[in-house]
Amino acid sequence: MDMRFPHSPAEVAKVRTVQFGILSPDEIRQMSVVQVEHSETTEKGKPKTGGLSDPRLGTIDRKMKCETCMANMAECPGHFGHLELAKPMFHIGFMKTVLTIMRCTAQGT
Repeated sequence: MDMRFPHSPAEVAKVRTVQFGILSPDEIRQMSVVQVEHSETTEKGKPKTGGLSDPRLGTIDRKMKCETCMANMAECPGHFGHLELAKPMFHIGFMKTVLTIMRCTAQGT
């Protein structure tokens, strides 16, 4: 079996639409498996719990299993974590799009 293209029982169909969106802070927290609270990635040679390489996010070590799905490095898709920020932040990658949309809306109403 070619692991790059694992078998799926889902029907093959033509993609009609693709939609992208921005997740709300509550949606991000609900999807998150861990709140990242430490900037360190490791502690005593192992992934630091609550850090940037928390074992619940997935693994990059062939000898370890993901603590969320218990899959190995090749099979784990990786999982979302989140950071709690002191203040709201702008994502610079969205600024141009947000400004374009705002310019299209009725101003002064």
